[in-house]
Amino acid sequence: MIKLKDIKNQKINDIKVVEILFYLFPLSFILGNLIINLHLLIFIVFSFFLINKKGLNTRFEYYYWILISFFLYFFLLTTFQFHYPEFINEKIKDWPFESQPIFKSFIFVRFIILIFIVDTLFFNKILSLKKLFLFSLLCTSFVSFDIILQYFTGTDLFGYKTHKTWNSGPFGDEFIAGGYLQKFSFLSFFYFLINKNQSKNDKLIIILIIVSHLTAMLFAGNKMSFLLSVFGCVLLVLFIKNIRIIMSVSLICFFAVFLILIQNDSKLKNRYVSVLNEINILKVFDFSNKKDSKEKTEKKVKVTQEWKGVKTEWSEGIWRKNWEGIIILRTSGYNRIFRTAIAVWKENPIFGSGLKSFRILCWEVGPKYKHLEPKEHKVKNTTAAEAKFSIFSCSTHPHNYYLELLSESGLVGTILMIAFFLVLLSKSFHHLKQYSRHANSEMLFLIPFIVVIFIDIWPLRSSGSFFTSGNATFFWLSVAIFLANKKIEKN
Repeated sequence: MIKLKDIKNQKINDIKVVEILFYLFPLSFILGNLIINLHLLIFIVFSFFLINKKGLNTRFEYYYWILISFFLYFFLLTTFQFHYPEFINEKIKDWPFESQPIFKSFIFVRFIILIFIVDTLFFNKILSLKKLFLFSLLCTSFVSFDIILQYFTGTDLFGYKTHKTWNSGPFGDEFIAGGYLQKFSFLSFFYFLINKNQSKNDKLIIILIIVSHLTAMLFAGNKMSFLLSVFGCVLLVLFIKNIRIIMSVSLICFFAVFLILIQNDSKLKNRYVSVLNEINILKVFDFSNKKDSKEKTEKKVKVTQEWKGVKTEWSEGIWRKNWEGIIILRTSGYNRIFRTAIAVWKENPIFGSGLKSFRILCWEVGPKYKHLEPKEHKVKNTTAAEAKFSIFSCSTHPHNYYLELLSESGLVGTILMIAFFLVLLSKSFHHLKQYSRHANSEMLFLIPFIVVIFIDIWPLRSSGSFFTSGNATFFWLSVAIFLANKKIEKN
């Protein structure tokens, strides 16, 4: 009898371990990439053990072939490119094994496995989204409190000091707090929003949570993460009727706080007002006097551009509009990185150059395209090294998912991944359409994943690398949860 009881408890423990590992993902993202990778590996191993032990049912969908094709293609491409005995191969010979692009591209298979596992666990009703939302709420609330404390006192709970307009909270010297909150905040909001019967106290708590999280993102200093989070809240107002009022009130309260803060903090004001400078939106409209404009046009300096032996004469204004990005990202460093990514992509437009190739090949772009930069073209506030090839810039990645896919996987890989993105968008649209007809709390569970996936694949944004541990794990985990529960809805 004791043995039977022990066996029964063991079965419960197996499930509980997998559940806890799943719900603790928001915490591992605070602890760093090493913990994320270890956490993901342990979750996959324990889940496989549970699935095999209990003989759980599995499913397979047609769009999995798109992912399998992409990751297999990317591994073969990277293997070929980094074995080819030329410049790119020489640059990685001293890299440690765990950083080698071939090894990294091979272990991307873990994300396909993750999708299968999460689908199986949800299909067999082992995991719960509401518990994930609760764990997310606890983690994001802690991070938000720590950032707000750091902003007002100069030091957070761990002794990390503020960096003027950057407040990283528990992330220390890594300025990624805004990105973390952007990823998990929508899951946190929905812990309360999924409840049908909300009391006045519940509504006040929801408003407080939304306002405090957005304020923490503001203090974190990650402008793109902050703007995308506000954008996500606006999408919820537009498309989700039963939370429209409470989300609208939360945004109004936040913007009131935002106005008070920027009026009393010039550094914060300059940081976020500079966004208008970067997109230079006022240049879209010409408010200047026509006579003055004519005089300015006559004074413009002529610049000669040469491309493949053909010389073209431009006015300085047109040159800057086309190469310095006067309409979009005029003063942003991303302007040059994006241009560099396009130049790198042109080197291998069909197949790409392989994983992590951008950080190597970007240094070759400047000398190769030196003739494109006229002597008259100068960019202020650049170092001597940057000034040499100031229309280009190097980095570890292109800071845009689509440009990274183009430069490293070429048109073939990009088309495969965009095809999968279109599957996600199609299923998201279908879910929203069904929700508008048959609104219920179960269908509401998937809304935050639709928002975070849509924000992640939004093309007009700067971003981290699509292939780094943190970004990739969050994206594929969100995709796995959405697809698993979307199929449950059909059943």
